[in-house]
Amino acid sequence: MLIARDLRIDVGPRTLITGASFSVQSGDRIGLVGRNGAGKTTLMRTLIGELVPVEGSVLRSGTISYFSQEAALPALEHPDATALERVLMARDIGAMQRRIEEARHRLHDLTGDDRDRGIARFSRLHDEFEAKGGFVAEAEAKRISAALGIGNDELTQPVVTMSGGQRRRVELARILFAETDIMVLDEPTNHLDLDAKGWLIEYLSTYRGGMLVVSHDLPLLDEAITEVLALEHGEIEPYRGNYSHYLVERVARRDRKAKQRRHQDQHIARLEENIRRFKGTTEKMAKVARAMETRVERMKRELVEIQKSGKKVRLSFPQPIKSGRVPLSAFGLAKSFGDNLVFVDIEFAVEREERMLLIGLNGAGKTTLLRILAGVETADLGEVSLGHKASLGYYAQEHEQIQGGKSVLEHMREAAQLPEQMLRGLLGLFLLADKVSQDASTLSGGEKTKLALAMLVASRPNVLLLDEPTNNLDPQAKEALLDALTLYEGTIILVSHDTDFVAQLAPDRAVLMPDGEMKFFDEELLDLVALA
Repeated sequence: MLIARDLRIDVGPRTLITGASFSVQSGDRIGLVGRNGAGKTTLMRTLIGELVPVEGSVLRSGTISYFSQEAALPALEHPDATALERVLMARDIGAMQRRIEEARHRLHDLTGDDRDRGIARFSRLHDEFEAKGGFVAEAEAKRISAALGIGNDELTQPVVTMSGGQRRRVELARILFAETDIMVLDEPTNHLDLDAKGWLIEYLSTYRGGMLVVSHDLPLLDEAITEVLALEHGEIEPYRGNYSHYLVERVARRDRKAKQRRHQDQHIARLEENIRRFKGTTEKMAKVARAMETRVERMKRELVEIQKSGKKVRLSFPQPIKSGRVPLSAFGLAKSFGDNLVFVDIEFAVEREERMLLIGLNGAGKTTLLRILAGVETADLGEVSLGHKASLGYYAQEHEQIQGGKSVLEHMREAAQLPEQMLRGLLGLFLLADKVSQDASTLSGGEKTKLALAMLVASRPNVLLLDEPTNNLDPQAKEALLDALTLYEGTIILVSHDTDFVAQLAPDRAVLMPDGEMKFFDEELLDLVALA
């Protein structure tokens, strides 16, 4: 159980949330909604105890799990832990399994009495594992993992060698396998394909524990939740029902408030008119006017507050200097991580102003290929060639270019040698003007996305390498990004699982990973995008 009482949460000198009171109990399935930067992730981190509120308290009971929208490498008890071990460790089954494996390996080096004792230890650990339901639990962990798109090969892969998307799916499987009393989930459907999303939504819709979820995935918010907490202008307002019901009810509440406010304003206006009439007359009427003034002052303090509509992200990429006809080419690229061969013999050339999409299942090497093209990672074989006047701008889905200890404005200064007033203006377009001095690593996922995009705009590249740029963006910001990319006259190489976004951007060609097959893009490939 989670109970929040009168929380006030500050970020630097700014009060982010005030007076927040609510609870998450067994059977509750609550969606926390609000614009990027409203404070959803910060509130979640406060609820689980990672952050401390300035005022108020959080009461916790039972077991609570937290799924972060960040794909950072988790702290591992064993550096070489596989994905399956990571999932099983949620119930300590993984640790037992590793002890069994270590005992089995030691048998090879033992002789005589030591070997007999080793066999006895192995048998004892094996019996204990079976008694605690280890084999059943392992089958369950594999079932959950498979449903989330984690294949058998990935389950045996060390977590440290996995991509960000693979790690997030492993962490999600771990949390679902843990069967905690309360789940706090931040954007759980990012990096999931269509089938995995459908399975997760069904799983969450029947979950018997308590759940608080942040998501921009509308099907999840409609099918898996029964209550909405809307975070707007620093305050929490509860709504019963799913997200679609919330949208309707929010308009109805605002209409009621606007109507009530009009009546209040009209009443005050009548009283003020009477005050002006009575003040210059008799002493008796002047006394009545003073009483009316006191009443008006009280009424003004009790006016219904009408929230202004939030500002919108305004995004446009400055038209870049034209590159040569072929700004970027790949020749015979190959990459492996240990024994895991990701891809081999990838070759293509992208032309000026072309939109190219990299398609493939999770783990097919899309992000790895993009990192090699960007020069962030090195291929084992092959090379990348930049054409005449080509300049690259790379957007990393894990926001790895955003560093702790540096402010938002410092990141912008490193991205481009532009006047500070222009850099601040760009941040304003991305609704980050009030965060220029904030440590960039403390931004929410959506705000980090906006900062990374602002840095791209400032650097004015003519080749954009974009890895899941719509993750963590609210619908309005996603629409602004799509409009900006549609008008952009440079070259785009894109990785995205967002079917609607890809369809509207209308790529020219696609590279199918991991084989590297090149195809002209058509609507039939959208089915593959949904599986990415």
